[in-house]
This record gives sequence, C-alpha cells and structure tokens, in this order.
Amino acid sequence: MITVLFVDDEPALLDVSKLYLEKTGDIKIDTCYSAEQALECLGSRTYDAIVSDYEMPGMNGIAFLKTVRNLGIETPFIIFTGRGREQIVIEALNSGADFYLQKGGDPRSQFAELVHKIRLAVERFRREGALEVTRYSVERAGIPIFWFDSRGRVLYANSSGCALLGYSVQELCLLHISDIDPFFSLPEWSQFIERLKSHEKMELHLIMRTKGQQNLPLPVSFSHGEFRGKTIIFAYSYPQTGKERNDTWKKRMSSYQYMLADAIAGIYMEVTPAGEIIFQNSAARAFFGFCNPVETRTPCTLFDLTVKGQHRSLAEVLSRIRVAGEEELVELSLVRHDGTPCTFLFKTGVCPGPRGIDGTYFIEFIPHTTIQKGSRSS
Repeated sequence: MITVLFVDDEPALLDVSKLYLEKTGDIKIDTCYSAEQALECLGSRTYDAIVSDYEMPGMNGIAFLKTVRNLGIETPFIIFTGRGREQIVIEALNSGADFYLQKGGDPRSQFAELVHKIRLAVERFRREGALEVTRYSVERAGIPIFWFDSRGRVLYANSSGCALLGYSVQELCLLHISDIDPFFSLPEWSQFIERLKSHEKMELHLIMRTKGQQNLPLPVSFSHGEFRGKTIIFAYSYPQTGKERNDTWKKRMSSYQYMLADAIAGIYMEVTPAGEIIFQNSAARAFFGFCNPVETRTPCTLFDLTVKGQHRSLAEVLSRIRVAGEEELVELSLVRHDGTPCTFLFKTGVCPGPRGIDGTYFIEFIPHTTIQKGSRSS
C-alpha cells in the first residue's frame, strides 16, 4: 500500500482526487487544505509520497516543498498544479520536487498520469533507500568485502577490507587481484571467472599481501552478478584463528606445489608414512598407469607399484625416513603400467603437512636416474 498526503486548497478537487486514486486499490490518501496543516500531519506520521498544489493561500507549493526538505524529509514530492510557467517548473525541480504535473485536460488521462508518477517516484525512492541501507551495511560490516570486475580490477573495498590490507579505498581501486594475491595471475583469474559463472559461488584460499608486504592466508568466498550489463565479482572473507590461517596457507601452497610438480618432466610422488599415494605428477601417472588419487579419490599405495619381494624393504625405508626425518637415496624396483619392472634410484625426504601420522607428509622424489633391471648403482 502506498500512502499519499494530498494538499490542495480546493475541497472539491481533494474529494475527487481521493476517490479516483483510492480506486486503484494500492493507494491510500490523506488530505489537507493548506501547507501549514500538511506540516502538522508530517510532524506526527510519515507518507510514501506528497502531492501538492502550487498556488495556495499563505504558503505556496514550492515554499512548502522547501520547508519539507529543510526539515530533512526526503519523501517523494509531486507538484500538481494548473500553473505551468517555465520558471515555476524549474524552481520546483531545483528545490527537490520529483515531478511537476500540470492540471487540466481529460480527467481520466490526468489522474492516470498522476498515479503513474506517484508509483514511479515511490518505487525509485524505495529502491534508492534499499541501496543506501545496503551500502551502509556493507561499509560497516565486520568482515572484509571486495568487488572486482571481470578483468580482476578492484572496484570497491569496505572499511574492513581496507583495514585488513592497509590501503585506502582509493589506493585499492588502482590495484588488480594479482597485486593483492601475487599467486593469482591474469590467466588464472580468467579461468576462475568461467568456473564461477557455472558454479555461482566458490571459495578459494588466497594469500593476500598487505601494503606492508605481509602475507595473510585467508579463505575467500566469491559470487558474481550483473550490473548495467557488466559482470561484478563479489568477494568476502572472515576472521580466522592462528591454526586456521596456517591451514589456509598450507592448502594454498600445496595447490601451487602440485601445479609445479605436474609440469616437471621427472617422476614425482607424494606419499604418507604408511605408503598411501596422495599425489602423482603427470610423468608418474603416464609411467605407472595410475590415475591421480587427488582427482579420483581412489586409494593407491606405493606397495601396489613395488615388485613382489621388495615390500618389506619398502616398509623399512618408510619407517626409517619417518623416524630420521632426513633425506636418503634409495634403490627400489617398481612396475610400469605394462607390467615391466624397472629399478629406480630416487631421493626421499619428509615435509610438514596437515595429513598423515604426526601431521607430516612423506615426500618422495624420483627426478634423476632410471636403472634397467639387473644393473646396480655404484
């Protein structure tokens, strides 16, 4: 329901206007015969819109409008009058009127236009009000909030986001996502946007770099929307404990470790102290014919790749490396995807991580020497 205060010094016009406007079913009219009486009404209640005549005894419509605005009342205001001089129209609009509508002509058309102007003014005012509330809420939110365009440029950051990174909003709006997270290149951002559009919402573990060059590992939730034909990426994070920040860092760095390992030509594996394979790079997958456990979630162990008769030797190596925590050169025979056994000389070591016994990963590298079956390394 739209509530309207209708002000005019002609009682007959007020009665007709009230009757016609309320026939629409969504407009409720209160009437006043003067601007002074209307100001008393505005002191006790609020309205969605004000419709006022211009030429009235005492205070005219524009003086009434200026008084309303000076009182801080931003209610949509429509001047509805028979006076149509250009200077009056200009003064009304410059004083804060939303619309100026001239009386006269066919009553049906005239009131239909008035209804249209009332609804339009109220809808616009409500939309702008909701937008202001949203802006205020975002700006005062206790979590960092950022807006990016489709190219990764910063469009906006709230006060929490600015405080987190140590920049002013003006400084941040000169930056790119890669300036905030050095690991996030432009090609990665483009690929991410395509995935985000299909998933609607996604969470990434970013390493945000402050103005003072401090790295802050944070999980960041992303969503996207369209505004005036342009894609806007919305991102927000939330406070973390020290342990959560450490886990976020590990997840982020682990993902880059896998990307780099997958690109090298040598065979690389990551296994737990129990021998379960966590990751194989593309060279290892091609050589042994196993899918990457990270992608398939299919359990696979180093024992599955080892030639029969050497399982005990492998178990001793894993146990020894776990206890000693030092790098070691080991020779072991493994089976190719076609069943052919091959003997490898490879380097082993231990790397901290969130999974596995005692919170560690067992990292196994096979970067250098491949020895044919039957030969021995010196």
